[in-house]
Amino acid sequence: MRHRVVVDTNVLVYATFEDSEHHKEAYAVLQENEIVVPRIVLYEYLWVLARLTGNPSLLELKMKELSDYELICEDYETVRRGVGRMLEEGASLEMLNDYIVFSVALREGALATYDKKLRKLASRSGLHIIP
Repeated sequence: MRHRVVVDTNVLVYATFEDSEHHKEAYAVLQENEIVVPRIVLYEYLWVLARLTGNPSLLELKMKELSDYELICEDYETVRRGVGRMLEEGASLEMLNDYIVFSVALREGALATYDKKLRKLASRSGLHIIP
């Protein structure tokens, strides 16, 4: 059964590069679920690809591929909840994007990430986490 899953940037990066340690697993996550890409993840993903490859053509190709998934824009309340949770937990500002992705995942019900801190946060909240 396909689940609606919010993906974190690292899942997209691992799925992109065949020589990455989690490539097959990350690629399967994208193929086997109804994928939701928060806009903040899209921006991070494109930035990572640009930095790693310096190839604008690859960015264009990946944008076309991402059109297969649902791209959502985080609304004010979702961002506010993420920032509020970050403040409540005394987390570092470096975690800001993760808390926003977490907030989107709470709304959607599931999260795909390899980020250990984000997985721990999601687990504490009872969020379904894959892989």
